[in-house]
Amino acid sequence: MFGGLTNHSTRKKPGEHVRLLAGSIVFASAMVLGISTPALAADTTSSPVAATATPQDGNDDSAGLLNTAPPATPTESLSDAPIDPALDDEPDIPGDTCAPGQKCPAAGDCDESKWFKPASLGGKYHFAVGAGQANYNGTHEKQDMDFTAKVSGTVGASFSGQITTKVSAVLAEVSTQFSVTLHASVTAELGNAVHVKNVPPGKTVHAQYGVWRRKFTGTAYYQHHTCYLTHNNVTGYGPMYVGWYTWDE
Repeated sequence: MFGGLTNHSTRKKPGEHVRLLAGSIVFASAMVLGISTPALAADTTSSPVAATATPQDGNDDSAGLLNTAPPATPTESLSDAPIDPALDDEPDIPGDTCAPGQKCPAAGDCDESKWFKPASLGGKYHFAVGAGQANYNGTHEKQDMDFTAKVSGTVGASFSGQITTKVSAVLAEVSTQFSVTLHASVTAELGNAVHVKNVPPGKTVHAQYGVWRRKFTGTAYYQHHTCYLTHNNVTGYGPMYVGWYTWDE
């Protein structure tokens, strides 16, 4: 499990730091940093040029919509962040010195800093809580159907690629950049219901209960106290709200 880094100096700082949310959880998977490049300072004074919302690439979350296909699922290999707020610590990043063979500044020339820069906002994806339900219309007329959640569960964030700050800090940066609301975790309660109208004869309706999450991408940075800068590309999915996804076949 990652632990927090405690080696901080009081001199040169990068221009931008992450803002932390009050509620928090931790991303506790040990993954190898993707790209390492030497740098004397982190240039974070301007907004990311690529920080634009992209077209819908997930599912339509319109209330009451009866889709014609199962929900799209993430294609990345993801690690789930634990949902316990008490575990939201900064990950322990290995390799706090310059790469072999490089000329390094004297230790302590830079403040040790970690931050996340959002790059793009993707579509909405439905994370299932409990088993799916189904009902068949065996009549010769259109029928309405009701589905009720039989289980409850809490859904947190998931990531592909290592983050360098608290999960809550990453979600705060994305929420601010794109004017969306992402939570550290969302709980889908028992008893939630959905009403599906006008199911055609001979059709089976499938209903999946759970939490809607929003996809985003960005770059996680870590400036070492030697001024050596490491960065890693990240894709994440942040919880938004409880809901259903329904489709027929």
